[in-house]
Amino acid sequence: MLRTHLYADPTDLFVHQLVLQSCGRYSGKTALIDASCGRRITFGEYGGLVESLARGLVSAGLIPGEVVAIFLPNSWEFAITYHAATLAGGIPTLLNPSYREREIRYQLENSGATFLVTDAALIENVNLAGLSLRHVYTTRTARAGCEEFASLLKRNPCRPPRPTEGSKTSIAALPYSSGTTGLPKGVMLSHSAPMTLCSASFPSITSTGSQ
Repeated sequence: MLRTHLYADPTDLFVHQLVLQSCGRYSGKTALIDASCGRRITFGEYGGLVESLARGLVSAGLIPGEVVAIFLPNSWEFAITYHAATLAGGIPTLLNPSYREREIRYQLENSGATFLVTDAALIENVNLAGLSLRHVYTTRTARAGCEEFASLLKRNPCRPPRPTEGSKTSIAALPYSSGTTGLPKGVMLSHSAPMTLCSASFPSITSTGSQ
């Protein structure tokens, strides 16, 4: 039988909103296991980390609509930075951890990223001068001139801004194409795209909850 209706209405639902709803609903269950450091994070802890990091980004001067570049391998820091960036009103752009300097600089420059979350080992021989970056944070190993990622997670009274646009126009991610026919191009994905996909698959998604 052909199904032509969604399980739930995704109108004006945001990715981080759904994530935080799940964190509240399943707070005691395991959300993520980071094998690289042996860390196990519950949904409740994950939600707290996302909200703390979002407040840290706002306090550091992230303006809604600015791009937050995430240049990390799979890790708990990668995951919370993505969701915190959108909660703070930013647009995450993801860089492949195997990129070399030319590819790194191209995406950072083309996207106009103002924040970069990475690790010192990944940018050891990378020249970041001349880019629009205002802040560079390193997660597990330090680099001179960079700030510690942990500083963003400190207690902070700042509140993430409320969305000024609907989910159909608010950007949830800025991935880059593979560049097989030319230079890679940024692809603007709105919040409504993944939310519509989720609403087609999971009937438990609702429109309740804070943004």
